[in-house]
Amino acid sequence: MNPTISRLALQALVGQRRGLVLAALPLVLVLLAVVVRLLTGEAISARGVLVEVGLAVVVPLVALLAANGVLGPEIDDGSVVYLLSTPVSRYVVAASKWLTAAGVSAVLGAGGLAAAALAGGVSGRWVLASAVAGAVGAVLYTALFTAMSAATRHGMIAGLVYVLLIERGLGTLLTGLRYVSVQSFTQRVTEAVADIDMPVDMGLTYAVVAGVFVLVAGVAFAGWRLAHFQLRGDE
Repeated sequence: MNPTISRLALQALVGQRRGLVLAALPLVLVLLAVVVRLLTGEAISARGVLVEVGLAVVVPLVALLAANGVLGPEIDDGSVVYLLSTPVSRYVVAASKWLTAAGVSAVLGAGGLAAAALAGGVSGRWVLASAVAGAVGAVLYTALFTAMSAATRHGMIAGLVYVLLIERGLGTLLTGLRYVSVQSFTQRVTEAVADIDMPVDMGLTYAVVAGVFVLVAGVAFAGWRLAHFQLRGDE
């Protein structure tokens, strides 16, 4: 990891308007939990709010914004060539940027889901599950979205298509897609760690192996893409 690259990536995230949006998403989830609890007069539905909204929408959106924020703008405007001209391994560059995005996303994801769980009055076990799901999901999603951001100038769109179409859309119709779903991997790991029931049918070994594969392959691909990056004439 390169501390300088990580510091610059962090400044790019928290020093712009993007940082406000990143912080706003978990806050909206907490406010939703508070409103639902006040309206119903009882604890929120953990699966309905924390899983279907928090893990399925808030966490991937935070990770998507963070991953594209540390790499996407540099590729869009071509300034990445100045970074790549330094004597730093392209894989170190990719890993440093991913680590920054993953750290910010994990803090916001885990903190936001745990705060929503506390505000919603759910059990302590679900509070733990929310924190675990937010952290694990953020780390895996940022690896995937970092690879997408390095692969195409339309990384934001590609990430949205994956989350909304594959995981949220087709995933509800084609159950087999759970085997390529970061959300499913996260749910299964969370289920094992927090000892709760999650709406996922998947072996723990597969979920762990698949999650590690997404993490390693995503960061490695981003490094490989940077190593072969060429600025086209129209850019």
